[in-house]
Amino acid sequence: MILRVRGLAVATVWLAVMIAAVPYAEAQSNVVLDDILLQDELSYQSAAYLVLVSSGRIDQNSSPQEAVRALAALQWAVAGRGADDPVTLGEWAYLLMQAFEFPGGLMYRISPGPRYAARELAATGIAEGNAMVNMRLSGERALRQLGRAMAWAEGERL
Repeated sequence: MILRVRGLAVATVWLAVMIAAVPYAEAQSNVVLDDILLQDELSYQSAAYLVLVSSGRIDQNSSPQEAVRALAALQWAVAGRGADDPVTLGEWAYLLMQAFEFPGGLMYRISPGPRYAARELAATGIAEGNAMVNMRLSGERALRQLGRAMAWAEGERL
């Protein structure tokens, strides 16, 4: 009888902890997105978080630091980039191309990388306006491009 009561008490405490954690988990992803929207230059860890969460490779409750580690595990890491370093449009485009498995055009297939990935985003309409490979992009622009990439992946043509 005591074991049943203890088991019920442990289960109740565990359930209470899990229920209490749900609003925090949702709030965490909202806080991360708010931080990304405020970035004048998209950071590497934010780029990793966005592409991996949106492609379903990590959970939205993961941290941006965990996303950087997951990116390295997928062997998609951008060489020489620290978590807080800004990424270029080309690097962002290359991450999007990999995350959504876009086939790309002839030159991208021959030589996949940031240069031709940026050109692919411009050609498909995912990257609106200027799309120079070495330019920086804001968190807001990255989120707009992410939305357009997700629409493109679902078959919508821009």
